Amino acid sequence: MKLVSKGFTLLELLIAMSIFSLMSITAYAGLSNILTSNQVITEQEQKLKKLQRTMLFLEKDIRQIVARPRKTGYGADEVAPAFSYGLDSDGLLEFTKAGVANPLALAKSSLERVRYDLDEEKLIRNSWAYVDYIDLEPVKMMLLDDVESFKLRLLAADNQWKANWSDQKKLPRAVELTLKHKYWGKIIRLFPIQ
Repeated sequence: MKLVSKGFTLLELLIAMSIFSLMSITAYAGLSNILTSNQVITEQEQKLKKLQRTMLFLEKDIRQIVARPRKTGYGADEVAPAFSYGLDSDGLLEFTKAGVANPLALAKSSLERVRYDLDEEKLIRNSWAYVDYIDLEPVKMMLLDDVESFKLRLLAADNQWKANWSDQKKLPRAVELTLKHKYWGKIIRLFPIQ
């Protein structure tokens, strides 16, 4: 009577282990690529959300600009224009806007003063709850980083584009924003003033 062995040979085990190892390495590499791709997508999504949020703030603020100058001192003649751009190094863009929520119906204005600054490639929104602030600290909000430039063109009533604005009483009809970003490149938006 002849005995038949019922097992795997050493060679068969080595081949099976090699195949399993190759499959494991391939699966791990695939999983690693998926996780890396997910991280890159998440980072890009965060950058896009910041850009969209910035554009939303700019659009909302610019659409609600009102022709209300700001008193800069205690005298009646000391006023800053309702809207200014490109006049000094104090801020990029400064204006008075309406539309401030007052859900508790408090005895306060629905206006606020807003200024956009570009500081070390960061676009910062400063806001004051009182239009006629004197020595009050603004609420600062960093909207977007990696901003290389922030330029405006302003459409006057005569349909001529201007590089700066100094008219004390009139507002531009529209604002064309050209923002240059390290990641997104050049972005141009047109905002009408209502």
